[in-house]
Amino acid sequence: MEDAQAQLANLVETLPGVAEEFCRAPVAASGVLPHQMQGVPLWMAIAGLGLVIALSHVLLARRKNADGGGHWRWGLLGWAPFKALVQWPSFPIVAQSLSIALLLLVAAAGLFGNQRYNIATVLTWTWWWALLIFVVAGFGKGFCAVCPWEGLASLSTSLSLKTRVKKIGFERKWPRWARNLYPALGLFVLLTWFELGYEVTYSPSFTAVLGLGMAALAVLGALFFEKRAFCRYVCLVGRVSGLYALFSPVELRPESRDVCRSCASKACLHGSGDKGGCPLFLSPGNLRENTYCTLCTECVRACPHDNIDIRLRPFAADLLSGDKRFRWDEAVMAMVLLALTLFHGVTMTPQWERLNDWLRAVMGLDRLVIFTALMAVMVALPLLLFWWGATLSRILAGGEVKVGDVPKVLAYPLIPVALFYHLAHNGMHFFMEAQSIVPLLSDPFGWGWDLFGTAGHSYGPLLSLESVWWLQIGLIVVGHAYGVVVADKVGRLLYAASGRVLVGLAPFIATMVLFSGFSIWLVAQPMVMRSGM
Repeated sequence: MEDAQAQLANLVETLPGVAEEFCRAPVAASGVLPHQMQGVPLWMAIAGLGLVIALSHVLLARRKNADGGGHWRWGLLGWAPFKALVQWPSFPIVAQSLSIALLLLVAAAGLFGNQRYNIATVLTWTWWWALLIFVVAGFGKGFCAVCPWEGLASLSTSLSLKTRVKKIGFERKWPRWARNLYPALGLFVLLTWFELGYEVTYSPSFTAVLGLGMAALAVLGALFFEKRAFCRYVCLVGRVSGLYALFSPVELRPESRDVCRSCASKACLHGSGDKGGCPLFLSPGNLRENTYCTLCTECVRACPHDNIDIRLRPFAADLLSGDKRFRWDEAVMAMVLLALTLFHGVTMTPQWERLNDWLRAVMGLDRLVIFTALMAVMVALPLLLFWWGATLSRILAGGEVKVGDVPKVLAYPLIPVALFYHLAHNGMHFFMEAQSIVPLLSDPFGWGWDLFGTAGHSYGPLLSLESVWWLQIGLIVVGHAYGVVVADKVGRLLYAASGRVLVGLAPFIATMVLFSGFSIWLVAQPMVMRSGM
């Protein structure tokens, strides 16, 4: 007890000094430490915050009842060459073959290549993970359509290059209690802890094991359970993409719901002959949002009435649709997704490193223990802030709204906020570091090769630092604006009875401003990069 009291006293005595040190960013002679990217200038950060606050007022003052369900749609399968490609039986595996090859390259380089210099980490984290969020924002579940893990699972169970119909497997039912997003959410939190706690992004071997581990889970899930239970309930990439895809301008929908209702075979769901039907337990005829559809296009090939189309639409159509059904598992996923995305940015700041070092020195605990405790605290804080905003919103709005309905509904406006900060963060990595893959293309294993004459050469970033700054601030501001519009939409549904929509939304919009303001603060900090620049 005396030792604990002495340790606590020492902690309290050193707090003022460490607070001052924590807020002061370290600089080298050039102004930024090696392998760090300078954050956006103070004036730009202040201007961005001003825009966030101003847009919150303007959008609410000029509010209108946006409805994503009633806007234009443009069918892509009306273009004959694209339709022929999608309806080709071998289209899925051909589309997935490149990603499977890249997965095998990452596995081979990560396990057998030079651990200090090979292509595995750059290809996975700087290219795939950074671009994945841009793909989701622009093309919805496009990655799922070419997913290497699902491709290997299909090959393992169908034993065919032309059909997805399962020939081997136990076809067990997925447990009813786990038919939600919580398994994927748990895996997401666990892998975030593993990635950041063990610095997986710097380790080729860990990166390879992670990729192969996901492949093993997909194959085992396909062998033991019916259809693609892994994709629907477990895959964190698919579930994160699913929430973000609510914003995407691409959708797969029936052209006529009346045709689907009158269809006796429901081949799009159950399959027919060598056509497998939807592997995600979805009824394409009733599909109203992007969250769970993987764009595998099995329903397009199976539909006997040629009634399924892939269409372009306005951004955020699902989030603004009057047909949106709110679910607790999706709401929790949205909250945790925002918290983990912000936490990921925090771990790349110099302040994070200083705080870790100071706590280890003062408390004498292992680095991983300190990291785990800090991760728990820094993920809990945004969740508590959100809960405070939602609770105060309900109190001010009055009416008969149930306590649980408010956070369940108000979590959805956080999706654009999380998505666009994610784009800003990943865009910084990609546009400043993507060029590091060029020399590695000549020497992917770090064995001294020079296949294309680029080994050992240095190349400049794809965009200038100033361009990246403007891009980051612009993305955060746009994400906040969409979040406010979605908040207004769901607020009208939530507080329709009381009629106090603006009053009820005020504290929640203030909470969103805090989240967006913190995002701007993050991009204003020097960021530790994944590779040398």
